[in-house]
Amino acid sequence: MKQITIFMKKGTTLNRLLLLCLVICFCQITQAQVTIGSNETPNVDALLDLTETGAGTSTKGLLLPRVSLSSTALASPLSAHVAGMTVYNTATAGDVTPGHYYNDGNKWVKLFPEVSSVTPKFFYMPSIVLPTDTADPSYNTGTQEFTIDLYALYGEQFGLTNSASSVKGAGATTLPVLTSGALEYFITYYDNTVFQNITLSSTGVLKYKLFAQFTYSEKTFMNIVFKVK
Repeated sequence: MKQITIFMKKGTTLNRLLLLCLVICFCQITQAQVTIGSNETPNVDALLDLTETGAGTSTKGLLLPRVSLSSTALASPLSAHVAGMTVYNTATAGDVTPGHYYNDGNKWVKLFPEVSSVTPKFFYMPSIVLPTDTADPSYNTGTQEFTIDLYALYGEQFGLTNSASSVKGAGATTLPVLTSGALEYFITYYDNTVFQNITLSSTGVLKYKLFAQFTYSEKTFMNIVFKVK
């Protein structure tokens, strides 16, 4: 761009008016609305208008920046969380999967979660047997507690990973297995005469201890619920 230098004498009214007009024109140019894709006049309420025809129709779309996110909690590859930032994530890592994400200033949020209108917002954990034998590998003799990865067991059952103990109907496809970060975990009931010191992590890991003396009954079970975020 060529530079324009204006010479004027002090006190010249005409030159002052000329300079004022140039300043006003420059401000109007820098604040102008823009249309991309055609020479059409941009919408009065749009800073940027993407259109090909006067009818407002187009044969092309907007290609968002494609990035590789590692987690909804981490800003990377950005240097910091920026509210309103919108990207298309190409990676499957942590609690993120490919798709459109926006940033709310604290984390990434998927625009279109992988939950259809027929998918329930919550469901019960598949049936499992909770060990009470201290010889079980899930028992830690140091802490005297059992550790059960509920999410992993859910993934195994819904993924039908054990063909010796699972089957699906003719023509059936697959069951949806959501990421651990896409779920919240709840225990709506447990036998408090058998289980104690129960904790649930945000990734679906259950820990519990047993009372020194307990008796099994028809009430000795847990109701575990997964909620889709």
